[in-house]
Amino acid sequence: MIKKKLLSMYSKNILIVDDMVLSLKTAEDVFRREQVKIIKAKCGPEAVGLIKKEKPDLVFMALDMAGGNGDDACRQVKNDDSLKSTSIVLLIKGNNPEDIERCIKAGCDDFIHKPMTREVLLNTSRKFVKFPDWSGKRAKIDTHVTCYASSEKLFEGTLSDISVGGVFLKAEDVMPIGSEIALYFKLKPALQLIICRGRVAWGNTKTNLKKSYPLPGMGIEFTNIKTLDILSVQSFVSKG
Repeated sequence: MIKKKLLSMYSKNILIVDDMVLSLKTAEDVFRREQVKIIKAKCGPEAVGLIKKEKPDLVFMALDMAGGNGDDACRQVKNDDSLKSTSIVLLIKGNNPEDIERCIKAGCDDFIHKPMTREVLLNTSRKFVKFPDWSGKRAKIDTHVTCYASSEKLFEGTLSDISVGGVFLKAEDVMPIGSEIALYFKLKPALQLIICRGRVAWGNTKTNLKKSYPLPGMGIEFTNIKTLDILSVQSFVSKG
């Protein structure tokens, strides 16, 4: 019953269409924090098939792709009565007037420029998708964590706050930005152990405190965490 209730929160689908791996990874990292389900495609024809099958809430699609362009796929979707309500944002390079004209003629709902940034992706998404109230929020936490790298125990510490995107880990010694670690922790003593992977996104040292955090430590971004675990984090944050 609890699992069904949590899974019902995980209800938004966003389709990302691009033949550039970096673009797919960037978008996936951004939307993972918002806990929408990410669907990926690498060309227009593949995207049309997924739109018919998955009925995504929003589509971000590159204008030019080797396997079939985004404006052709967009036009096909918008000319289909059963699909035309699908919100499509085309991704273009630069400010070429011809590319902008292609977007307009394809009937897309909006277009943005590449390379994509977190701020632009989220601001554009919010025009079409309503994210839950806990989106972007953090909550205080005081829980023990054990950290591993390549199955070897590194150290133990304390998490002091948490969001759906990651945690702040209090530590005297800060690991280099980009370091990947496995985290073992519980949101509360009675709850199930969460095992996930993370990446050091930023660090605080005694001589260089950042991010308005008064303690030395590391901001760790979740990179691999189970759906039910992140939903548990969502529930914890929303109540915090």
